[in-house]
Amino acid sequence: MSCCIKRCGCLAVLLLCSCAAAPRYAPLQYDNGDDYVREGLYRIVNEQGKVGYADAQGRVIIAPRFAFGFPFEQGRARVTDSGREAPVPGSGGEHRRWESDAWYYIDRTGKRLDDAASAAAESAK
Repeated sequence: MSCCIKRCGCLAVLLLCSCAAAPRYAPLQYDNGDDYVREGLYRIVNEQGKVGYADAQGRVIIAPRFAFGFPFEQGRARVTDSGREAPVPGSGGEHRRWESDAWYYIDRTGKRLDDAASAAAESAK
């Protein structure tokens, strides 16, 4: 009986350790709440404010590494590694946007799309 308790105790410790070691990310806050799931993914942020993507079950698909990222549309998301948050003119500071000169697109695996695919996506908007 004590052998079973020891095994269960060890298993519990292993489970607790693995849970504590797994990074936890918060959903990006958007429109007064958690980001919406779009194309099966929503945006997440780490403690440093980097943006990534998780699926509807909360599994991290693309670990946070971007300064900012938009939701996925047509299988790709517009992201940047630089820039700054700025108020939207005329909003009295209530609304904010991300400004950057270095936007690019990624696919659902986080792979950067080539410039031709990015240009095609941009012209389709």
